[in-house]
Amino acid sequence: MKILKKLSFALVTLMLLFSFTAPEGDHVGKWKGQDKGDIGFLTLSSDGYATFEFNGQTMGGKSYNHQGTNAAMKYTVNTGTSPTSIDFIIVNNKSKSEMGRLKGIINMKSRNKMQMALTFGGGTGRPKDFSTDAIVFNRVK
Repeated sequence: MKILKKLSFALVTLMLLFSFTAPEGDHVGKWKGQDKGDIGFLTLSSDGYATFEFNGQTMGGKSYNHQGTNAAMKYTVNTGTSPTSIDFIIVNNKSKSEMGRLKGIINMKSRNKMQMALTFGGGTGRPKDFSTDAIVFNRVK
């Protein structure tokens, strides 16, 4: 669960600007991941919203409280890169401005299994491979 906790921290601290579009593809759905015995869920909607659920807390979606601000968490996927890139973007719902971004990569091992690696610790780059901070998600629905 350390990865999901790091994800929460990284989403709060990243401050970058970028545009986004609604994604589509095999990655859309609800995913279950396990890290050192702790279980978390990731939902990637077809309209471009992402929701993380772990330790009884929900973060993301169309509307949630992000440091006292009504925010949304969107995501983009770029299948034109190798490996496929994914960005999680926190957007202020009132001003529509970007509040933060977490960059990662995904590998669809099958329709029901997705490997993901994210940049943690305040880094602004994108992981090059799945050797560090990677987690495997299995499709729930």
